[in-house]
Amino acid sequence: MTSNQGQWHCVTNRGARMGMIAALTLTMGLAAAPYTFIEGKLPEDVQPDGNSIVFEGPTEMLVIDTGRHPEHTDKIIALAKARNKPITAIINTHWHLDHATGNARIRAAYPGAKIYASTAVEGALKGFLIRNVDKAKARLEDPSVPEARKADTRLYLGAINDPANLIPDQPVKGPMSLKLGERELQLHLAKYAATEGDVWVHDPASKTVFVGDLVVVPLPFFDTGCAEGWRQALAEIDKLDFQTLVPGHGLPMDHAAFSKYRSAFDDFTVCAEGSLPTASCVATWMQKGAAFVAMHPDPRYSEEALTYYVDQVLRVPSKRAEYCGK
Repeated sequence: MTSNQGQWHCVTNRGARMGMIAALTLTMGLAAAPYTFIEGKLPEDVQPDGNSIVFEGPTEMLVIDTGRHPEHTDKIIALAKARNKPITAIINTHWHLDHATGNARIRAAYPGAKIYASTAVEGALKGFLIRNVDKAKARLEDPSVPEARKADTRLYLGAINDPANLIPDQPVKGPMSLKLGERELQLHLAKYAATEGDVWVHDPASKTVFVGDLVVVPLPFFDTGCAEGWRQALAEIDKLDFQTLVPGHGLPMDHAAFSKYRSAFDDFTVCAEGSLPTASCVATWMQKGAAFVAMHPDPRYSEEALTYYVDQVLRVPSKRAEYCGK
């Protein structure tokens, strides 16, 4: 763990890349911030963890997103125990399980923690999240499946079979505020964007926004994404007076870097909604979003993922209708 002026902390497994991307990411001298940033892993062999953020109030702690794996969530719990302050609130930016599976583990340690999230998770538990249950159960019976993948499968099945730790105690249905001591966090809702019901958080005092998977590095993940609503959400965020943006995956960035991300996103999705060849749309992100692509060691990862998203999601009318609520 490193610190910036004793206030901004980072628990990261990719800190060595900071020099390569210094032009886009938050530099340690840019702004001191009163939160701890716990970077989620994005490995190739197992499912990822989303980033987590821990705010410390005078007598309590607040967490934005809780990760998937126990190793990730335990960092959050360890921080609360070290400060001897209970976690009383969890904000889930969306219902993807790499951001919310850790809810159960945190609430086992701190039963009083209230979940703030969109009610869209209720529909996801009846639809998207249960579509692969049979395949998941089959993986557990298949001796050829690596144990690490089986462990992820158990986490998935455990989470969807425990809806009480995913469904919000305090639904976020529109703009609302949440106080932590003297700090007042502003919660916003993007109805259809990276998911149905993305919650993003603005901390005016530190001029920071926490946006979950509305921003993902090295590329946006469209598995449940509505490009039109997503563009609108990014435009709304870009209007704010902020210095630092914390994405759902990847390192914090400054406002100028986010604006570049938004520009690349807009051009890529407009291309995908048109009739140009898939390769042209992929090239748009690879060029305009080159600095973000460089944050992954293999550019083929971005090329292959972008190609999949154009052909299998963004240009599939039934998926566009489903993910945009039409």
